[in-house]
Amino acid sequence: MFLSQLNREEKMKPIRSNELLYLDKVINDKFYAKKRDVETEISQQAQTLADKAEKHFAKELKVEAKLKAVGEAYKKYANFIETKERMERELFAQVDNACRAVKEHLDKYDQARNWGISFRDYEIKEANPVNYFESRMREACFEEAKNKARKDHKLFHVLENKQEYAKNILYSGGDINNVNIELKRAFEEADIGFQLPKSLIQISA
Repeated sequence: MFLSQLNREEKMKPIRSNELLYLDKVINDKFYAKKRDVETEISQQAQTLADKAEKHFAKELKVEAKLKAVGEAYKKYANFIETKERMERELFAQVDNACRAVKEHLDKYDQARNWGISFRDYEIKEANPVNYFESRMREACFEEAKNKARKDHKLFHVLENKQEYAKNILYSGGDINNVNIELKRAFEEADIGFQLPKSLIQISA
């Protein structure tokens, strides 16, 4: 008997690693497929039960009153947002129309008085557009004040006339010696330092 048992043990052949991996994969695949079918059946049964129970589930959980409070609060919130957005659009349009009126008004003055200032870059959402228009009007006011100060400044007109006189001398086509003399006199009368270039002095000499 001992010998027969020994012979059986000698005849036993262990599973090789590749065979082990193969059989393990077969087991997993087969059971996965079968369990997948069962899980599908379970999901279908669960859906049927849930469809029947969900109507009363909130009551069962005693959360109906709280859900109702959420619904009422959200309705108020949604109405407020809708009203707020509509009001925002209406107010924005009013501000924009008012800005356009100011822009068109100031554009006419800009064209008439030749300020060279643009009034179109106002912002509504970023800042108060009144500040923008007041800033541009300050520029226009300064330009007008500058023009008036220039008009009333006697020396400025003297310089303008002397510069024109000097240009006329330069392009008169006269003798270079006479041109140099007259230019020097024009600069002296305008109280502007002027020294003839040596090359012109040599030519005139």
